[in-house]
Amino acid sequence: VQAKSLAPDLIDQLVRSPKVVSENICSAWLTDSAWQSACALAKLDQFSNLPNDMEGSGKRWKEWTDHPQPETEPLPQEWKRLGGFEQLLIVRALRPDRVTLAVALWVRSVLGSRYGEAVPFDLPSSFEDAAPAVPIFFFLSAGVSVPMDTLLSMGKPFGVSEESGKFVMVSLGQGQEPVAEKALDLMYAQGGWVLLQNIELVARWLPKLEKKLEALALGAHPNFRVFLSALPQKVVPVAILQSSIKLTNEPPSGLKANMLRAYGSFTEQIWENTLKPGELKSMIFALCFFHSVVCERRKFGPIGWNRGYPFNPGDLSVCITVANNYLDASPKVPWDDLRYIFGEIMYGGHITDAKDRRLCASYLLSYIREELLDSLAFFPKFEVPPSTFSHKHYCEYIEERLATETPAAYGLHANSEINFMTRQ
Repeated sequence: VQAKSLAPDLIDQLVRSPKVVSENICSAWLTDSAWQSACALAKLDQFSNLPNDMEGSGKRWKEWTDHPQPETEPLPQEWKRLGGFEQLLIVRALRPDRVTLAVALWVRSVLGSRYGEAVPFDLPSSFEDAAPAVPIFFFLSAGVSVPMDTLLSMGKPFGVSEESGKFVMVSLGQGQEPVAEKALDLMYAQGGWVLLQNIELVARWLPKLEKKLEALALGAHPNFRVFLSALPQKVVPVAILQSSIKLTNEPPSGLKANMLRAYGSFTEQIWENTLKPGELKSMIFALCFFHSVVCERRKFGPIGWNRGYPFNPGDLSVCITVANNYLDASPKVPWDDLRYIFGEIMYGGHITDAKDRRLCASYLLSYIREELLDSLAFFPKFEVPPSTFSHKHYCEYIEERLATETPAAYGLHANSEINFMTRQ
């Protein structure tokens, strides 16, 4: 935009997607809304012949619009010679449910693939800018909590841990304000860390917290640090936000991003110290896929789950630990026991709807079974890789095999994503 390589009217067309009311002469295969968008697009010179061409070459245009992934297909006839952004506008008009993916493809082609990937959450680098007068503020979201493992590992070089008494966590709620104030005063003197969670729940106390933090910034032990967490609500004083380093770790979008983040949460050491590394590798792959599916299924709304559930990385971490312990302790893999623990206790602990619980059990019955150790496909063209793979090879396999998102991976019909993609 700043380089003026994109005309303002083209950008406006992408953002607003205006419509022109007109008789739909392609009603046999095109919705009225898409036709109206095409007529509005025809107001631009380079698209002036679009409605007429859609009428004259209806068969070719119908094939393109009916394609499950039209953004990856060439446009009919001479329209394929349009620039990338102009082609994006046709997707916006005729298949608005695919425009988000089309934009991502265009960004990758113009700016590079790294601009189309999620920025990894990097708490250690942000911690370098923290100080006694500069708290770190975590904005929470559904299924995402404060990364406690990372936080505690960062504290080890400073002698900060729960065992040493130099790490205090207070979950705010009714009557916890005095506990939080006492923890702040104690760690201020000893050079410890304080984590105050869910501060939005004590809105009336926050002005007092603001003044407290200002006072503690003076003369504090150099190792004193304050960490705050809250859901994004307007009750948090502006002064606290302005003085803090603000971080958010939004849930990854897409099955591939979920799988890569799941694998990024541990290293190869997890299976180097086990008695059955091959079985554990396959089990971890299945658990990561299961975790990604149940988390990502939330985006489909009522089609995905009857209710929303806060599945989080902690559920996956505990399941992997449980699987490791059971595999080491049992001569044979206890499939029934593991499915029960994963589905009824760990993930099932979040689930309150009977049909959702049955769905969760069905997923586990499909993924956590004896065939997992030999040859098992979670969905077409996505098989469990060999247990000889390294951590790096697993990530490369996920990158390659999950390049294209499809509802079939969740056991859903191809049309189930239309509402989600249109809303997005």
